[in-house]
Amino acid sequence: MSTWLSEFLKRPVTAEPWSHAGKRQVYCLVDNVRQPRVLEQLYQLTGVSHIEQVFQGTAFAELNQVSPLWLHVDVQSPALSEVARLCQARRSGVLLTSNTDPSKALQHARRLLQMHSPTHGAALARFYDPAFWSALALTTASPFLFGPWHSVYTPPAHPDDRMWRVWEQAEVVSEVSHDVGYPLRLPDSTLPAADEIRWWYWVRAYQAETAGSLADEQLPRVLANLRLLVEHGVDEGRHLGPLLPHLSQRSLREHPRLMEVLRSELPAFEKIQRLEI
Repeated sequence: MSTWLSEFLKRPVTAEPWSHAGKRQVYCLVDNVRQPRVLEQLYQLTGVSHIEQVFQGTAFAELNQVSPLWLHVDVQSPALSEVARLCQARRSGVLLTSNTDPSKALQHARRLLQMHSPTHGAALARFYDPAFWSALALTTASPFLFGPWHSVYTPPAHPDDRMWRVWEQAEVVSEVSHDVGYPLRLPDSTLPAADEIRWWYWVRAYQAETAGSLADEQLPRVLANLRLLVEHGVDEGRHLGPLLPHLSQRSLREHPRLMEVLRSELPAFEKIQRLEI
């Protein structure tokens, strides 16, 4: 198992992130693309306020129609559980807490929109993707990642799982000059870690952590087999999903007959039929 996935699995968890907020404000960042009807749903909730488009007023303002949404949620409101559900569905968002001025908490989200990676240079960063945030928190030591935020909570992958992973910084950076520390410069390890954790989310969306049918110790083999299948053109969820119960049993790469099928020019659905795993 990779170091990053191992560290991710060791993170502290909580079933109700808002119960740890204390006097801090609770906010949500939700992906407007993964949840295309999210505004309609949010406006029906009591206890949700100050809904903002994160791209507004940034270099990405022209993309406002696909901007992630920032919202303040009353910690005493029953709407919190519905907002949490929206975050969890399709890996659509994160919850966070902060005791700074609300405008500064939002400003920090806007500062994080652009990051610099060794591979892609300066680029739009979907830091509100739970998998990418997890990778950022695991690989980026800079206090500028959290800024004035105290905690970020990433949701579980499966509806039957309740435990959110907790990401906190020891010392909150309350005041940050606009031109210091941003855009964040990512180490080489961030994108590979994000890829690993995205695969984890995909697998666990099919096989709940609490179901007991797939142990964490089996994940390295499963992920290696999934990458091998994708490498050979079997890359659609409708093909990969049904194979999951079998992918922990053996390494496909070690079986010449299976590799011959994968290397063939057959369509993906025929490869699956002939693999007979």
